[in-house]
Amino acid sequence: MNAPDRNYEIAVLSRALDLIDALAAADEPLGATDLAREIRSTKSATFRILVNLERRGYVRKDPATARYRLGPSLVSLGYQASNGIDLLSLAHPHLETLSMRLQETANLGAIRDGEIVYLDIVESPRSLRMAARIGARDLVHSTALGKAILAFLPEDDLRDYFDHPLPARTGLTITNVERLRSELGQVRQRGIARESGENEPDARCIGAPVFDRNGICAAVSISGPASRMLDENLAFSAEVLLDSARALSLELGGVWPLAAIASHLGRPR
Repeated sequence: MNAPDRNYEIAVLSRALDLIDALAAADEPLGATDLAREIRSTKSATFRILVNLERRGYVRKDPATARYRLGPSLVSLGYQASNGIDLLSLAHPHLETLSMRLQETANLGAIRDGEIVYLDIVESPRSLRMAARIGARDLVHSTALGKAILAFLPEDDLRDYFDHPLPARTGLTITNVERLRSELGQVRQRGIARESGENEPDARCIGAPVFDRNGICAAVSISGPASRMLDENLAFSAEVLLDSARALSLELGGVWPLAAIASHLGRPR
């Protein structure tokens, strides 16, 4: 650690991370005394940190031996971090190819806390383009990204989503549950979700689902001005988008469920 970084060091946080590192490096569970020695702290200070880590599931205490090992929360965090890194690193080349081939903005998004979050974006090389910013959020049901994910959610998760209101972003946003369910059924059949002026006026977007080993995890999309994304161009764009979504899903270890109708998925009416 260099000198300027020490200005930002939080002692108790550093010791908590040192405890986690010590448990990760140990061949067997360790007691509070051993851990205090490992991190060069007092036993009472070490015990207080362990109690808080145990409450959050980051460490687990064996009641019989009073020794500690890493807890299940770290397994979950590690798995999510691994998935996130894989998704972003594997998806970016696909977004670059999509943007270059179709000359429009390519997006990667996922549902987080009931909203679509833009995880990565490659902007169109054209001067007039549609683009959000990485980290921005949108309504799920008003976007092609969101519809592509909703269509492949388990029914219980879909019902949970429909328990909340469907607000309108524009006058074209679908706010009726039955109408949206009907459209999601079409998305499941053709693999492509569409949005025309439902999220932004004079904009169009098509999206396709992305699957990892656990199922639906994200979606990719192409967005642009409605004046350029004409119906006669969307068939080719949809095929290119589906090819990318399928390739990315297979790279992530997912099962692509649309192979049987892949020959005509890219031809929305």
